[in-house]
Parts: sequence; C-alpha cells; structure tokens
Amino acid sequence: MILILSTPTDLDTQNVIDWLVHFNTPFFRLNDEDLLKGNVGFYYDLSNESQAYFSQGNIKIFLKDISVVWFRKFGFLKSYEKVFNKKSDITKYLYTEFIVIRSTIFNLLDSKKWFYRKGNMPTKLEVLKTAQECGLNIPKTKILSNKKALDVFFEFNNNEVLTKSLGEGKHVEYDAGNYPFFTKKIESTASISDKFSPTLFQKYTDKILELRIFYLDGDFYSMAIFSQSNPKTKIDFRSYDMENPTRYVPYSLPNNIKDSIDNLMKKLGLNTGSIDMIHATDNMYYFLEVNPSGQFGMTSTPCNYNLHKKVAQYLYKNSN
Repeated sequence: MILILSTPTDLDTQNVIDWLVHFNTPFFRLNDEDLLKGNVGFYYDLSNESQAYFSQGNIKIFLKDISVVWFRKFGFLKSYEKVFNKKSDITKYLYTEFIVIRSTIFNLLDSKKWFYRKGNMPTKLEVLKTAQECGLNIPKTKILSNKKALDVFFEFNNNEVLTKSLGEGKHVEYDAGNYPFFTKKIESTASISDKFSPTLFQKYTDKILELRIFYLDGDFYSMAIFSQSNPKTKIDFRSYDMENPTRYVPYSLPNNIKDSIDNLMKKLGLNTGSIDMIHATDNMYYFLEVNPSGQFGMTSTPCNYNLHKKVAQYLYKNSN
C-alpha cells in the first residue's frame, strides 16, 4: 500500500495517481485539509500502535499495511488561512495542532520507505554549504542585518547583488492583493534602513540560461530555461510574462555536474527533488537550491519526460 501525503490542489499528485490507477496499484491519498476537517479519520491508541489507522467512509487503512510513503505537499492549509484571515491566532493554533498530528503520523511511519522524508531537509544555507563541499559552485552568499555591511558587499560586487527568502518562497495575501516573494535584484541601497532583520544576499551572476533539474533516485531530467533576454524574467523566471512566454527545452548536464549533484542528494538524504541552477556567462554552473517537493510537471510537459509516469513506477516498484 502506498500512502500519498498531499494537499487538495496539487496537480502533480493527481497526475501520478492517474498512473497508479492505470497500473492497478493500491494507494491512499491523505490530504492535509481533509485530515484537519475530519473528512478523513485518524485512530491511534498509544497502548496499541499496531492498530493505528486512517478511515474514510467504510474504508480503514492500517498504518502497518503501508509500505511506502510519498511526502508530496502536506501542511499548507490554505482554506483555513482564508477562513480565519482576520483571526490569525486561530490559524496559528490550528496549524500547531496539525503539526503535532503530522509528527505523530511520521513517527508511526518511521520504518517505512519514504519518497522524501520531511525531517531530512536542512536549511537553504546548510544546503548551499553542503553543495559547495560536494564540488558545486555557489553564488557568493552573505546574511546581513545592517546597511553598512550591505553597502560594502554591494560595492565589492559592482552593485550587482540580489536578495531572496531564507526559507521557502511563498505568496502572501494582503489587502486583497497577492504578493509573491521572488528573488529580486537590488538596484540601490539608498532607501534601505540602517538596521533590518537578518536577510540573505547573493552576488548577482549573469547567466546564459537557467536550469530546472528533476532528480529521481539517481536519474536526472534537466530543462533549460531561456529567461535571460526578457527583463521581466531575467532575475527570476517565475515572474512569468504571459505575452512573451519563456522557452523551455531538454538539456544534457555535464557528467561532473551530475556526479556532484548525486553526491549532494545522497548527503542530504534525498531521493528526489527539483534543483535550480544557472549556466553563467563565465561558462560555470552555479547551484542555487533544491526543493524536495517542488513542481515537476513544469519540467515534464515541455521536455516530454513523462515524469508522472516515472514517479508512479518508482512508487509501485518500492511498494512491493
């Protein structure tokens, strides 16, 4: 039995499920919000762990019968954020309750095969440091919290500096607006406060193209993103230009880069992930980050990689 930990709106999950159905493979999809709303039940007796189960209608899925767990996306709870928009304390309380339940479920499933184990993932900074240790180039990176230090870094890099989230980038809804936290290039430090919260800054590197690489247990599915010529997508290709769509094509990574990435993923304890890199104008490859639960449909479709089928086959193989 395959357990899929997901969220209601994730399209990659549904596409993989379509293939699991095609392969006649037993699975159970557990959405975070369905668990929190009670649409899926959870029974756990601390004195009899072997009888813990999920229930949906008349169906019971005993955790002891699960052989592999796919942690896709589990804990976004978007509908609750919308319902309690004006009462953030309630949202925070519900989320902390969910985290305890999630941790309990993870502990009960600890001995199973995992397709990305959530607790394995270090911070973005730790990943960058490990990537460097594995032989990958990374942009010059600093954490700063005052304008004086930023001015020095800014001048040293010829005013070519960008900033990005320390954690996972996300979209924030505020006053009926939606604000994405994308990577941004700093044009000037003049309006920046003398003191600010610790923030990640990196040297901006001119690129020939961006790379999105889907890693699946030692296999690489790479895509080149020609975003450099469009001012809107030049810094971050996720700033889509609907009038001038970005071109995506399959890409073959050099073997030494593959070896370094493979070493990195093994050190991080990851058997899957979406990796962002750039091929720079100095003809060097720079590692940016890896997202273990990142989108892979956007890599699969333009490059005809059929990744949803491959993920389903991987789950099927590891469930037996």
